[in-house]
Amino acid sequence: MAKKHYDWTDGPAELDEHSLTKHSVLVDYLKRYFGQRTLNAPGRDVFRITLVDGFCGGGLYKLKKTGAEALGSPLRMLQAVQEAEFLINQKRTKPIVLDVQYVFVDADATAILHLETVLKDHGYGAKIGTSIHLIRNEFGLASDEVLQLIKRHTPRTSKAIFFLDQYGYTDVPAPLIRKILYGAHGNEVVLTFHVSSFATYTNDELASKIEQTLQIDLQSCLDGRSIDSIKDNEADWRRFIQGALYQALVTECGARFFTPFFIRGEGSGHGEYWLVHLSQHHRAQDVMKQVHWKHHNHFMHYGGPGLDMLAPHTMGFRQEFTGGFRFDDVAHHESSKALLEQLAARIYKFDKPKTFGEIFSDTCNGSPATAGMYKEVLAILVQEKEIHVTSADKRTVRKARYMSDTDVVQHSKQIRLFT
Repeated sequence: MAKKHYDWTDGPAELDEHSLTKHSVLVDYLKRYFGQRTLNAPGRDVFRITLVDGFCGGGLYKLKKTGAEALGSPLRMLQAVQEAEFLINQKRTKPIVLDVQYVFVDADATAILHLETVLKDHGYGAKIGTSIHLIRNEFGLASDEVLQLIKRHTPRTSKAIFFLDQYGYTDVPAPLIRKILYGAHGNEVVLTFHVSSFATYTNDELASKIEQTLQIDLQSCLDGRSIDSIKDNEADWRRFIQGALYQALVTECGARFFTPFFIRGEGSGHGEYWLVHLSQHHRAQDVMKQVHWKHHNHFMHYGGPGLDMLAPHTMGFRQEFTGGFRFDDVAHHESSKALLEQLAARIYKFDKPKTFGEIFSDTCNGSPATAGMYKEVLAILVQEKEIHVTSADKRTVRKARYMSDTDVVQHSKQIRLFT
């Protein structure tokens, strides 16, 4: 996942240490993704998918501070799949093969040549041209070729995860993301934007477009300030990106589920990169949120802890900024506290019972909480006799670890909290 300013002319390009966080997120997401997708398929022999790195770079870096070598995203991706396959098959009586096709794209010819050498040096040379495809082109121009490769690998149910680590905002336009997401229900996109570069492409004209598209009064949120003045304050700028720009991006891309959080940089920790995960299934969104909580030292959220994390009253720029939501123990406590009240209130208004899967998918875009955190809160409400949770075979479910998407949730007849 390369940047335009990287240079592989004389060997590995230089890399900032905090960029390694993006690679760690990539690795952890893939391992969790494969674990989730193969969990309920005990008799399955093969799981096929394509992994696409749209800005892949040259495959090897030198860290700026230490000079130590660091593998780029293509090598990290290959290793993550090998690790995932090993871990999955430890728990299975019938082994499953992860039949993964890799497509690495970069516009820089030097980067592609360097990546080819690195792949060969690490023992992947025989796979180039078969399960590994190297494409030297702008990602947008290469997209049709990439989609054809995906269709060829999984002709019946095309499935792919796209990692698009662009430097600016214009490298991957929203219509292209929509094309990817609507190409197959199982496709996902992980976008990262360098925040300072992203600021270059944002102005009052775009803000006006957002107001018209979303029918929101953005100027009242900005307290009459211009976009340029917002850019002068790092925290305000990131809150604007998360609370307003992501909505326009998601709306134009057509994603049903998304996460809009930041990777924190060194020093101030405000967030160098904006990471947006776009998918069409709530389980994929949940897996990505699990990764955010696991890497809490490196992530930041500029909104609230409950079910309305990006609502105006949590994102307004006139409120006092308290430092942000850091996915740590304090944030976990605040999220659970807010969920306890808000989920109870929401369930109390149900005119008919709903499954846990329905409740989570209806609300997860507005919350930093994972499905596991939802279940913990529901277990408390069961214990307090505020709600009932019933399995498909009509048994009462009391503990979080036993709750599933198909369990039915309904409020008690003698509800106490909201009478």
